This record gives sequence, structure tokens and C-alpha cells, in this order.
Amino acid sequence: MNSTGGNGRPGRPARLSRERIAEAALQGDVATLTMRELATRLGVSHSSLYRWVPDRDGVLDLVSGVMVERVLPEDEPDDENWRDWLTRLAWAMHDEFLAVPGYAAHVARPHRHHPESFGRLRGRAVAAFRAGGADVRQAEENWTVFGLGVVRWLAATGNAPEEPPFGRYLDTLLRGLLDQDPTPPSAAPSAAPSRSIGDEHLLALTRNLTSESAKVRERACETICDWVRSFDRREVRTLASLLASAAVLEQDETCLESELNALGELSVTGLFDAADIATLRRLPRDSVRPADVEHLDNLMEEYF
Repeated sequence: MNSTGGNGRPGRPARLSRERIAEAALQGDVATLTMRELATRLGVSHSSLYRWVPDRDGVLDLVSGVMVERVLPEDEPDDENWRDWLTRLAWAMHDEFLAVPGYAAHVARPHRHHPESFGRLRGRAVAAFRAGGADVRQAEENWTVFGLGVVRWLAATGNAPEEPPFGRYLDTLLRGLLDQDPTPPSAAPSAAPSRSIGDEHLLALTRNLTSESAKVRERACETICDWVRSFDRREVRTLASLLASAAVLEQDETCLESELNALGELSVTGLFDAADIATLRRLPRDSVRPADVEHLDNLMEEYF
């Protein structure tokens, strides 16, 4: 008995489908994938493949659709689970993106994102930040830093020995982005005018503050001191939270001095609150060099 193909005519079953194309594309390095290579994997002619997808970008759109489905948590973020939801999303991206050679590098590079799949991912993540109390603008900005931070860490895996372990990086990044009140404090008129270094520079600083290299961490602190009058409120709060977390974990005495000094410089702006650096209270005073205790004491006296 003859079977019926996808075109309704008797004969062999259809050899191609969008699902089969995406599955075949995921079997190798997507960063170097060519249409000819993909056609060979599928056992079809080059021209047959083009009847289903217009070009390589079309194939990568199919791949992205599959990947987004794999990483999105099944439940919706709400005001009770949003922190956990974002953490689960990031770890799913870690596991699934690294399982496909070249995919993290592809996503990290500037390219045309598939509006349907990545639009859904962005929308759900923004909803999570909104559930946590961020306004629309802040939620969008947080997603930019969060999304880029995760995919660029993943893209660098295996190529940058100074990258921190993913769990540590994610925890520190989330500490900087979560629980931020978008409403300026009542003392805002005396604070520095609102500026911005932009998400690309903010992302670079977050990565460097959590680097395995003490020299990289120290340079990041120096950069913060140099740019202190260029940050807006969101950036100050993000960096202050990151610095407080870094100081508590710090093993290098010189870096600890730099982190406390950078926090002191940021405090002059008046743009962060005690809640942003609450983790600093876990830093034992006796772990700080006598010459640097003044930095810590000043911060503790001012905020706690």
C-alpha cells in the first residue's frame, strides 16, 4: 500500500518538515552551519531545503523557537515566585544553550532575533521583573542586562578562564537587579543629575566585578570611581549591590579595599539605600585590614 506524503499525493512520506529541519540543525555547531551541510544531514537536495526555509537565518529562527520552548518555565511568574522563576530560567538557558555547540555564541553576537520566539522570552522575563515591583522601563532595562549577562557568560565558557562559576555570577547579577525601587528618594534634588553609562558598560562592569581575576575586579572598582558622576539611579543601585556582595565574598585584601572604596564613592551620589547593600552587614569587621576599617565603618554608620 502506498503511503501519502505531506503534499497529499501518493508516494513516499514527506522527507522534510520544520521540526525535522530544526532537529537536524541542532545536531551540530549552529554557529558554523551552512545550508549545504544541513541539506546533507537531512538527505535532501539543496533546492528542496530552500522550499521550506528562505535562508540560514530562517533555519536559525526555527532553532530559536525550539530553544525558547526548552528554556521557558512552564509556570507564569508572579509576585511570589518571580525570583525563583528568573533563576530557573537562567539555569535552563545554561543547560540547554551549552548543550548545542555554537548556540550561545550565536545568541550573544549582534543578530536579528526571531520576533516570535525571543519576543515571548523577553515578555515573560519582563513580566517577572514587573511582578517584583519594577516599572515598565526598569523591567525592560533589567531584562537587557540579565539576558545579555547570561548569554555572554555562556558564550565565554571554555574561552575565558577568568569567568566566575555560573551560580556565583547569576547570584551576584540578580542581587544587583532585583528589589530596586524605581522611585527616586525624597532627597533626590541634592543628588547628582540623572545620567547613564548604558547597559553595555553596566554589563561589562557586572562581569568584571565577579571575575575570578583579582586584577580585573580591582580595575572594575577603579572604573566605578572614575565614572561615579556618570551613573543613573538604577546603575548606582545595581553596582552598589554587586560591590556589597563582592566584598562579603572577597579573599583578596587589596580588592576588598577597592570594593569598599568604590562603595564609598557611590554613596556620595545619594542614589542607593541601605537595602541595596544589606549583605555588607555579613562582612566581619575583623576581616578588614586596619588601614581599611574606616571605609567599612563609614558605610555602616551612614546606612545601618
